[in-house]
Amino acid sequence: MTKKFLSLSISATLFPLFSATCVLANDSGEPEANIERLTVTANRQENLDTELAMSVHSVSEQEMALDNGQHPADSLNSLAGVYIDQLAGGQGHKAAIRMPNNTSGYYLYLQDNIPLQSPAFFNHNALWWSSFNAGVQRMEVLKGAGTALYGSGAVAATINVLSKPVADKKESEFNLVAGQHDYRKLQFSHSNMLDQQSGFRVSASLFDNQGWRDHTAGTRGELSLRHEYQLASDEQLTSLLVMSDLEQEMAADLSESQWQSDRNGSGLSDEVLAVDPLRKTQYLRLSTQWEKFTANALYSVIPYLRYRTNDYTATWNTNTPKIESSVTSLGLLAMSNFTLTDKAETTIGLDIELSEGEQLSYQPLDVTTTGWGADTFVKGEKFYDDTTRYTGISPYLQYKYQATDELQLTLGGRYDYANYDFDNHITVFGDIGHGKLSMADRQDSFNHFSPKASVNYLLSPDSSLFVRYANGFRLPSAGSLYHITTKDSEEGISSLKPEVSDTYELGYKLNSDSITFDAAVYYMDVDDGIVHSYNQDGQRYLVNATRVIHKGLELATNWQLNEQLNATVAYTRSKHKFDDYQDYSGNEMMSAPETITNIRLRYHPSWLPQLTSMVEIQSVGQYWMDDANTTKADGYRVVNFKGHYQVNKQLSINARVINLTDKEYESSARISYGKMQFSPAAARTVYLGVHYQW
Repeated sequence: MTKKFLSLSISATLFPLFSATCVLANDSGEPEANIERLTVTANRQENLDTELAMSVHSVSEQEMALDNGQHPADSLNSLAGVYIDQLAGGQGHKAAIRMPNNTSGYYLYLQDNIPLQSPAFFNHNALWWSSFNAGVQRMEVLKGAGTALYGSGAVAATINVLSKPVADKKESEFNLVAGQHDYRKLQFSHSNMLDQQSGFRVSASLFDNQGWRDHTAGTRGELSLRHEYQLASDEQLTSLLVMSDLEQEMAADLSESQWQSDRNGSGLSDEVLAVDPLRKTQYLRLSTQWEKFTANALYSVIPYLRYRTNDYTATWNTNTPKIESSVTSLGLLAMSNFTLTDKAETTIGLDIELSEGEQLSYQPLDVTTTGWGADTFVKGEKFYDDTTRYTGISPYLQYKYQATDELQLTLGGRYDYANYDFDNHITVFGDIGHGKLSMADRQDSFNHFSPKASVNYLLSPDSSLFVRYANGFRLPSAGSLYHITTKDSEEGISSLKPEVSDTYELGYKLNSDSITFDAAVYYMDVDDGIVHSYNQDGQRYLVNATRVIHKGLELATNWQLNEQLNATVAYTRSKHKFDDYQDYSGNEMMSAPETITNIRLRYHPSWLPQLTSMVEIQSVGQYWMDDANTTKADGYRVVNFKGHYQVNKQLSINARVINLTDKEYESSARISYGKMQFSPAAARTVYLGVHYQW
């Protein structure tokens, strides 16, 4: 291409990117430079991370190559304050970033700065819709509430997966990984220039795994297409097509007796296994980004089309109903950045999304349950069948002022308006049996203004101090609003407000020739929490009636000890407490580890420069198993090994050993309805791979 723009997306002005630090040999076997952390700003100039008033960390392409993971968690968990927990050993996940480990909508998931899903139909497994295994260049996590560019969900963190750009010259690569439990992953990527103005990249992957637990086999395919077209020296079009298809067997947590007898079991009863519960999801996203630069401005417009399905069996219900859903979205992300003076710039933007979600739950076969709540379910019965149309309109503004050479001030704000139009296809309203309540057609709307402010001060050319305030929010999902039971009431829905957070953060950053260091102290209160309350008839209803306090310390360092040794340490200590929530006020929240630590020691021997090896220690501290604070889980500490050997310029081989000491432990544990539930972690597992590029 005649010219490469440094701007990667509409968020280039407000969500700067910096390279993760790692040691990995290049094609010649020499170690890559690894300490300098650079950003991309609105004027397309490279800036040190010390100029950013935010806590944002990333994983580079080189580090992901060394990890060679089967899931984004294998790399993301190396970042301070980040813990992604894979569910049942599969591709699903929940996250603990400045929050307890949870499945709620406190996180905004992006790929190439485009939301992976609609806020009205949040799914905690959103990372499985990213093209992690096909053409990813880097992954980033912005901790705390997002900038003015980000709306619902950007409460505790924003996770962004960025795809590889088109190469300046023809290149191809092939990667094959095999491991225990019939694990196989095949990846291919090819990039080339079509002419002086345009080029493309095609990336694909196929993943197949029988799973180390019973009934956790899965297959996943991904395809990513990227086309870049240079309209003029200052104008460019970037088009992206991402598709994926996942089918995975479903398992569950283990009871205490199951944990003691067979830790590799599915956790499902014979009756549930007889229906062979599966989860199937398909995903498609098409987008085109137009960018234009002038002497004093940047213009960016991204229209996108997004479609996904999510079909599964609700194995946690005794009658094992089927759930089928699809969401189709049309969106537009528009932004302009203007340099007002040599000290000031303004960013103005508008996000629009129209989504339509189809949701269906039905009985797949005749079932008669026993025990408490015994009931008879007839094949074909519907529990809900509806369409919800979501409209979101969000203008935002951000102003940045360079008061002195050392001091930078930033102010911003975002207004979000959301409308839900619910259409119930079950024509009978009220009690429809089996404890289900059918709701009449209705409309509901929500709005929220999110202010942002930050101060960044350069202490020296290599260090900085920042203070940041950011307000965030999350919308209720369509399912939580409209899929209710006879224990519930429609009361309160019309007066419901978004759940709101305020994040206060103080941070310090240092970059030097041999070491980088980051420290951040944060305080986040989440107010107007959406919870159940009870009316005089004993019915539950949704209400904004809780306040939770999250606070913690995050430390991250990368130290180049010498030419052969490099160490990174990511450490977090946090507390998560109910400030005002029914009988739990003053208690700590369940599933909230006191500490999370990741240590990586990389060795690049001078006597064998083609080799890079890494020992990784992942540690999760104690946490309460219930909100009543009756029982604590011990947490765990596990050791992993990863290695990369560059045979020649084209060929390399890699190895990965998870749980090197073959430790028996649970990745999470909880108490549900008075009974202990355990999610087992994998025993020692070995993976070997080969990578060829030409």
